[in-house]
Amino acid sequence: MNTLMDYVNEVKRQRDELVQTLITLNVDASADETFNTLVPKVLLISGGSTSSTVLYDADTRQNTYLTYNSTIYSADEFEAAHPGFCSSENGYVLNYTTDIFGWDAGIFTCSTTPINVTASTQIAMRFLSGSTETGVMRLVQSDIGTAEDILTKAQTEGSYIDLAMQWIYSVDYITTLTPCDGVAAGSYYLAWVGRSNNSRPKIQSITAIS
Repeated sequence: MNTLMDYVNEVKRQRDELVQTLITLNVDASADETFNTLVPKVLLISGGSTSSTVLYDADTRQNTYLTYNSTIYSADEFEAAHPGFCSSENGYVLNYTTDIFGWDAGIFTCSTTPINVTASTQIAMRFLSGSTETGVMRLVQSDIGTAEDILTKAQTEGSYIDLAMQWIYSVDYITTLTPCDGVAAGSYYLAWVGRSNNSRPKIQSITAIS
């Protein structure tokens, strides 16, 4: 079983790896910096080869869907039935609170925006979390790209690729990077699980960076 120190060490390893990558690509970076300052520097990489695809933020929430009690909802539909999940009052943050979902529900969520994944692709997620623990983030391939197909495959053994991501306890919003190394290049859709336990994450944005 992973300990808190294991998670902390993994975050430090990812930060150091990002710093070295930025330095190699002629972008000023230091191990003293946080992910919040390091991640935006990815877009400063020279050569024009870096691209980003926003999978979730306040302006792209119409492409976000979740499954709850065997029903698939768009983020806006679910907010209409359960105020507080993704409202203008909270800046359209995805809020996996126990007040809405009860204790320890695992809410599969996806974006219907496709991303072109290569070995260098990383998923930048900006969030708050009430605890540090292993999370669930998956890539799925879908010929039709519907929420139903993506969410079904994200929960079907053999139909998804797990990415190694962690929720990190934080008082302020932080941004972490989840690498897609080892994934065969191609077009994928991203799915993740918001868990209404001690982590009860609040997700502000998700961006794929290649």
